Amino acid sequence: MAARKLKATDVGLPGFKGKPAKSGSVFDLPSHARARDALAQGLEISAPGFNVFVLGPDRSGRMTETLAFIAEHLTSTEGPPPRDWVYLNNFPRRHRPKPYALPAGQGRKLRDAMAKLVAEARDALKNAFGSDAHRQKLASLEAEAKAGIDAEMAKITQRAQEQGLVLVQTEEGTAVAAAGPDGQPVALNRLPAETQAALTGPATEIVAALGDITHLAVEARVAHARRASEVDRQLGADTLSPLIQPLAAAFGGENARLARWFVELQEDMLDNLVAFAMVPGQPSPDGSPPPQPPEQRYAVNLLVDNGDDDGPPLVLESNPSYDRLVGRIEYRPSGPHMDTDFSLIRAGALHRANGGILVLRAESLLAEPGAWEALKAALRDGKVQIEERYRQNMLPVSSAPSPKPVPLSVKVVLVGAPQLYYSAFSLDPEFVAHFKIKADIDESMPIDARTIGIYRRLILNKVDALPGARGVDKSGVARLLGHAARWADDRKRLTARQELIDDVLAEANGLGDTSKPIDGDAIREAIERHRRRNSRIEDRMLERVVDGTVLIDTDGEAIGQINGLTVRDMGDHAYGSAARVTARASVGRQGVINIERQVAMGGPIQQKGAMVLQGYLAGLFARQRPMSFNCSITFEQSYGGVEGDSATLAEVLAVLSDLAEVPLRQDLAITGSMDQRGQAQVVGGVIQKIEGFFRACAEKGLTGTQGAVLPRANARNLVLDDDLTQAVADGRFHIHVVDTLADAILLFTGLKAGKMNTRGDYSTDTLYGHVQARLQEFDHLLAARAGGNTGENGG
Repeated sequence: MAARKLKATDVGLPGFKGKPAKSGSVFDLPSHARARDALAQGLEISAPGFNVFVLGPDRSGRMTETLAFIAEHLTSTEGPPPRDWVYLNNFPRRHRPKPYALPAGQGRKLRDAMAKLVAEARDALKNAFGSDAHRQKLASLEAEAKAGIDAEMAKITQRAQEQGLVLVQTEEGTAVAAAGPDGQPVALNRLPAETQAALTGPATEIVAALGDITHLAVEARVAHARRASEVDRQLGADTLSPLIQPLAAAFGGENARLARWFVELQEDMLDNLVAFAMVPGQPSPDGSPPPQPPEQRYAVNLLVDNGDDDGPPLVLESNPSYDRLVGRIEYRPSGPHMDTDFSLIRAGALHRANGGILVLRAESLLAEPGAWEALKAALRDGKVQIEERYRQNMLPVSSAPSPKPVPLSVKVVLVGAPQLYYSAFSLDPEFVAHFKIKADIDESMPIDARTIGIYRRLILNKVDALPGARGVDKSGVARLLGHAARWADDRKRLTARQELIDDVLAEANGLGDTSKPIDGDAIREAIERHRRRNSRIEDRMLERVVDGTVLIDTDGEAIGQINGLTVRDMGDHAYGSAARVTARASVGRQGVINIERQVAMGGPIQQKGAMVLQGYLAGLFARQRPMSFNCSITFEQSYGGVEGDSATLAEVLAVLSDLAEVPLRQDLAITGSMDQRGQAQVVGGVIQKIEGFFRACAEKGLTGTQGAVLPRANARNLVLDDDLTQAVADGRFHIHVVDTLADAILLFTGLKAGKMNTRGDYSTDTLYGHVQARLQEFDHLLAARAGGNTGENGG
């Protein structure tokens, strides 16, 4: 099949007929339908591991539409809100606070009730322990204990008097002395020896008896303190029990774990009655560390409050660091140290989403150290464990808690680019165990009446959502649809990247007559403004072509030289440009020499194209005799890496031209891959490539013969800008599509490629005939230099 010249209607913005659908969302588009169904299945399956990874191209609404779909799903299912979670003091093991679950809304009630309980308990205990009855009872106990000791002392005093001794109070305690004539104490060592000897024995007995009384007094004080403590504890129990029991009944009636906690609470309060009597911050009388204030010790840490929710929560954590994902423990300054306790435990995204759905950006998750491993551990174990991974790098911490984990039941939805999904799938064997649902958004969608209707409805909805929306007319919708095909690089498909349309509409909304709906001109201007903002590098490159810094011919002919087409993607802007491809043939036996590969500037795919070229030439000219030649090929003025095989057609034409010494047209540029049989194969970026060469020709002057050549299979990828489309319509620029290399040869040389006859020869008036003759000359030269002959007859 010969080369075909495309018409303007084949390359301009396509037109699509149809009316807007009455309703529709992005997830109703064919590009998103597979992902929608998979996401719905993932949300419905409650078995472990059936979490979802939503993957799709950038700007396809993969996050916004996923959130909207999940929110609608949660609304339609009408499930109850999940339970609240609180952390409470674990009195027997304070460093291991325990989590407790309560019905939604009960957590805040428990928190407020406990705060009220502590305040009421402080007042009630103050009144109870300050009452006259309590003071009298303690005084009675003290008097009783004192009376027993006093009676024993009276007996010892009487015995001393009967022995002529008296008891004397000194700084060291009670001592024994002799009674003088006036009854006053006299030291025994001042008495006569015989008197002293007579009193020593009785004095020793009295001292021993005093020692017994001292021990008795200690025991009495201990017994008194115990009895006083029992009285205090009983009074505390009588005071606290009426306050605690209603709370225990209200919150622990159907919660056995919480009911046990209330029992432990009352016992701990009775063990720490002194704390209620102390002013917060006041040091202990004995200088020991002050007890923990009751307001802090008996606080309720409301970790997750679902009291305002109507159903399962939907949580988007935009910054899923380790701490923000699994929770953290905060600190407060305490002198030279940092202090913390269970009340400073803070929830992470997994806690907040517990019982619902957690949505995470995959790239953000993988960028945070430890976050991915923490998420896997939580999903694997079914619980959230808060751990301070960097405590060793912090100041000394007193009473740092190690919270017991919270049971976890959550559906996780990761949203990210396809490369993240496939890299995680291949590099982490645990990934598939936790994310069994793949919701895959396509880059584009086939065009049919239903798709056009939904697409039109989406455009209208997007305009209505703009600030100061002014609507959009048919010409504006038509141009947007045409550009949707251009963004898809396919005349028969539309892009799924809906956010590109959002950007154009947002910019077009302020252009033109703002009192009228957005029209096609406003859309065109918005797109051109975007191109202008981002095309500085492209324009600079074009300037270098026009001023001759970069050598590109757009007219005339040259041997072994052709215009290839390349595309460069700067991230925010992709553009095409011509690249001069040259070939230089000589006598030798190395065949095709890829200069880019020789200097490590060519990638493996580019080298593959060069080897395909070598194979194609061997199939043409080395079936019956050796092919003897050297031919170097290169991209001139290329100072960066070269990759891809889209220049294969250009490279083989340059090689054939130099071997045959037949010139090639310089007013044409070509792109296309090729197989070893000479079939042209599709390549990417043809829109940018052709527009880039057209701009170079336009700047240097259109002659009416210039154009571009590409594989016929790439014709459907052409959705060109208005200037180029008009030039095609006017016959000032031409776009040719080819099926084979032979088609391109005729376009570039005016010669037929040629067909091999039964003798293995090509006609001399064909390009292959010229090449064959030159190869035979090279072979003869090599044979003559070696002192032999080719062994061939004729030719």
